[in-house]
Amino acid sequence: AVKNFDKYLYAVASLYKAIEIKPDEYIAWHNRGIVLGKLRRYEDAVASYDKAIEIKPNDYNTWYEQGIALRNLEKYEDTVASLNKAIEIKPDDYNTWNILGAVLCDNLCRYKEAITSFDEALRLTENQYWLAWNNKGMALLKSQGYKAAIKTWDDGIKALKPENPYYEESCGELYRKKGETLYEYATKESEPFTNWFATKTSYEKALNFLTFDKFPNRHLQVLQKLLQVCSALGDDKTFQRRIEEGTKRLEELLAKCETKGQKITLERRYAAFNQLRVDIKLQSKDVDKEITALELAEKRKNTCLAWLQEKWDYQPPNLTYQDMQRLLNPKTAAIFWHISPNAITTFIIKPNQQPIVVSPQRFFGNSPQSEIKAYFEQLQSFQDWIKEWKQDYQDYCQKKYPDKIKQTSPWRQKIKELLKNLGDILEINRIKKQLGGIEQLILIPHRELHLLPLDYLFPKYFNITYLPSFQIGLKLIIQPSILTKPISNLLNVTTNDLIFNSIESTALATLYPTYNQLEIPPITQKILTTALQKNSGYFHFAGHGHHLPDNPRQSALLLTESDKLTLGDIVDNEQLDLSKYELICLSACETGITSNYNLVDEYVGLVSGFLAKGATYVLNTLWTVDERSTALLMIQFYQLMKEGETPIVALKKAKQWLRELSYQELAKWYSDLGDKLDEPHCIEFIKTEVSMIENDGNKITLNETIYDDP
Repeated sequence: AVKNFDKYLYAVASLYKAIEIKPDEYIAWHNRGIVLGKLRRYEDAVASYDKAIEIKPNDYNTWYEQGIALRNLEKYEDTVASLNKAIEIKPDDYNTWNILGAVLCDNLCRYKEAITSFDEALRLTENQYWLAWNNKGMALLKSQGYKAAIKTWDDGIKALKPENPYYEESCGELYRKKGETLYEYATKESEPFTNWFATKTSYEKALNFLTFDKFPNRHLQVLQKLLQVCSALGDDKTFQRRIEEGTKRLEELLAKCETKGQKITLERRYAAFNQLRVDIKLQSKDVDKEITALELAEKRKNTCLAWLQEKWDYQPPNLTYQDMQRLLNPKTAAIFWHISPNAITTFIIKPNQQPIVVSPQRFFGNSPQSEIKAYFEQLQSFQDWIKEWKQDYQDYCQKKYPDKIKQTSPWRQKIKELLKNLGDILEINRIKKQLGGIEQLILIPHRELHLLPLDYLFPKYFNITYLPSFQIGLKLIIQPSILTKPISNLLNVTTNDLIFNSIESTALATLYPTYNQLEIPPITQKILTTALQKNSGYFHFAGHGHHLPDNPRQSALLLTESDKLTLGDIVDNEQLDLSKYELICLSACETGITSNYNLVDEYVGLVSGFLAKGATYVLNTLWTVDERSTALLMIQFYQLMKEGETPIVALKKAKQWLRELSYQELAKWYSDLGDKLDEPHCIEFIKTEVSMIENDGNKITLNETIYDDP
């Protein structure tokens, strides 16, 4: 991509020179527009096409290319005008008719005109243009419903001639589109099974045309969809036959990959192969198969975590249900979620008991069909929920709301209601009924659930921790404990100069006798890892972080001068032993992650890397945090640990303290803190904060809570 980018820049420079020499050269302006389009400089491309049209107004190609550039600029009416002009010059170009129809359908919702355009593309090709059949079906789907679309795709399959060189691909794609639509709309009907059987037939026919030899990736994509519908139908026999076929085909493709990254990307693309294996095991309601399903889900988690290592194909040992039980005691239980293309499954694992699988209860009747439909409705509700959550959050982060009015953004305004809705979707009240006598909860999320504050959904009397997998938890309990005496060591790294970070750092220095503030400018990856190797106890990082879901090894803590500590750096450093750290606290922005990226496989983030290297606890943020409230929370959290609380209990109590904190209590807390600090700048700032609260007494209610909103 970089190589091509450089070539395009060189081409633009050459065309500039050509135009400078001969400014009325039509083809130079035209080609300049094409190259600028490759560089995604669409405004400049359109200007070049305008100049070319001025010189040669009846050139079909220029009008057509200008239409494409205008569509990329989302100027759809202008796009239609340019494409119509191209058609006026060359009315027999079926591709232009098809693209015109796509713009009218997808971008302008003018379905009747779109269908007319697709019909003309088909007439010009004697009904042999499968993309026009596909697009006409989509226009009918949006305007007349799925049955009209299905009929159109059936007509297209019948019309395509065997002697057409694109016959196999054309029919295969139409069968695939038909299957996808039948499957989607089946879930919205009271009785989905008829359409699901039709979906299965369509996918099987698509596989006959999109053969693995000619279309390997598309074959596997359709096969993955077929496994999804077989799981929904409970067709275990077909599922087992096809999953073996799919696994074999995937291994053939993996063997052709040249790099570790290519192999992991391919494996993740077909994650549903493994996810649907879990679903099919659960359908029998057999306890042994439920245990096998849980073990399969756990194995996939650990396989994804193992990809962080250099040997990408390392397979972790199979963890049995008995192994999982070693993390529990009479007061401790685990909740393990699994999300597949068909269902959200909740496993409750209690000590010395068989697992409890919580099925959704949003249906009337007890038939298997009703239960399957309930799973689909629950999954769809969650997908709609997470889409809204992510979009609201992205709007919040992208400065669509100025800092002064950020609290009025939808994400801030709706967060309490959204979390309540999430609890309803996940049926947390039904889960709680199974937790009698339990005080400690271990939450093991899956996919997007890792990004959410699930502990907020449970009653406050639970002490809650999270784990990426059972295996990491078991690894932590067998390593020697460092809690032989109270911890007095704290390594602190701050990569910004925010005032509340300074107050936080100064407060931590007063709490811990052996306090190491890493201030060497710059703070580089090498300096930080060296400090981590030398120190022990607690590591506190106050700065920024980011997560890359499609390349988790590059997720990082951002240091100074563009340096960073990546997840790959952490796991690959054989000298970096973090088992001597009781706590790693990532008091940074988005070290957890929230993004619009669609997580189709297990989530792997910075937390997983730190735990895998032996750290007992990791505390991290799920979204961009406020510096003031974060400093209050962190200081209180460390104070509670200094008083002897475990990190779990200290965090729980610190959160509760912050939720209940009033203006009056905050003023006193500030005053008490100021008496303990010895940094004049911080002391003066704290005095100012106290003064502001006292002077605003007529504007605020002093016993009003400040931070009770989630």
